[in-house]
Amino acid sequence: RVLYLRGRLLEAVGVVRDAKGARSEGDDRLGVADSTETSDLAKLESSRETLARDSAEDLLKRAAKLDPGLDGAWLTLAQTLWKKNDLAGARHCYDAVLARGTPHKKALCAASMLCRSLAKSRADPGSDAQKALVAESLKLAKDAVRLDVDDGHAWYQVGTATMSVFFARGATDKALLLTALKAYENAEKGGPTGAGARDPEKHMRDHPDVHFNRAVVCRYVERYGEALAGFAEAARLDPALPTKSEVDAVLAALARLDDGCRGAGASGRKPKRAAAIARSLREEEDTLRERGGGGESVAYEGTSYATKRVVDLQTGANAGSAVRARAVADATANKQTLDGGVSGSETLGALNLHYVAVDAAGDVFAISVYGLEDGAVRMSSTLTLLNPDVRDVDVTWNGRRYQFRLVRVDLPKQILVGGRMPVGRIARPRMASTNL
Repeated sequence: RVLYLRGRLLEAVGVVRDAKGARSEGDDRLGVADSTETSDLAKLESSRETLARDSAEDLLKRAAKLDPGLDGAWLTLAQTLWKKNDLAGARHCYDAVLARGTPHKKALCAASMLCRSLAKSRADPGSDAQKALVAESLKLAKDAVRLDVDDGHAWYQVGTATMSVFFARGATDKALLLTALKAYENAEKGGPTGAGARDPEKHMRDHPDVHFNRAVVCRYVERYGEALAGFAEAARLDPALPTKSEVDAVLAALARLDDGCRGAGASGRKPKRAAAIARSLREEEDTLRERGGGGESVAYEGTSYATKRVVDLQTGANAGSAVRARAVADATANKQTLDGGVSGSETLGALNLHYVAVDAAGDVFAISVYGLEDGAVRMSSTLTLLNPDVRDVDVTWNGRRYQFRLVRVDLPKQILVGGRMPVGRIARPRMASTNL
């Protein structure tokens, strides 16, 4: 236990192996300046030499060897090795604790984080190896929650592991995002019932990463008001987080879509052009009826979808429905749309594409497309949106109100361009947050 505590101390304060380096670091840290106190200095020198004789890693390995059941030694050794980028060694330490069969919440949470680190640095994106590692990360996090359902730290691991699974599987399963969002909410308040809120060691409402990652998820599911509030709270708790670029990207998207739907700004639709497009779409429908193809429905891959106007769609998923429209403006934010050309626009482009469109009734709305490369949606082509997922966006931020109807396209197979799915233009998903 003495070896473990000494190793833990060295790991915590970062004392180096070199005695000379330890002396100079100790002088700064302890504020030693009075050369007349020779006896105290002699004692200090002796203490420094003892501390510097062995590294934290050496001491912790000896402690774990002498008492394999000393969990603290294994966990601190894992942390030490992880800092050296010895991920395999750290994994061995966590496995040593978990292999004894005794539930250990801290070891499970730490091992969950390590699996995600391995998935990011040691496996190819989208590979079976990466999928297996993030799946294991999620399992370990869930095991930790089962040990203490009120522990926000364990719920945070569940949320972050779920996000990693979402990206590893191709960033197409929206249900995983909603699961991650719920887990982050539980982390913030200390469990599903909030029972952990009374214990500062269990809730995470003051942890900036929770608010940041939760805001990223809100942005991805297009809860823009919650996303902006989350980034603002994360910035308040930790000004060093890259929240400004995220907020700029969200506001740029909102502004272009709002302007486009209102007919203002560079992305705004012109009334005469919108009317002409609506008339052209109605003529297409009339032609389909005359040819017996049916203007009231769309058939694709053996399934029939009832054609509807945007105004008739319900909030949420409209299964079995289809909307025929044409894009009038590309509203995807880019570097030129953000003040100063900050990198937040690149993050936005990695998430989705935005368009302003008009349906056959002449109603203007926004389209959010995921999983496609820029240019996959041609402005001159008729778009058919299958099973449209609708949200009425209404956000007020810094005195400006953004309001428009948004149709979300999660999968490439939910949008037909000129009657066909845009094959060959599938985009590779990228991680939306650096804090996973």
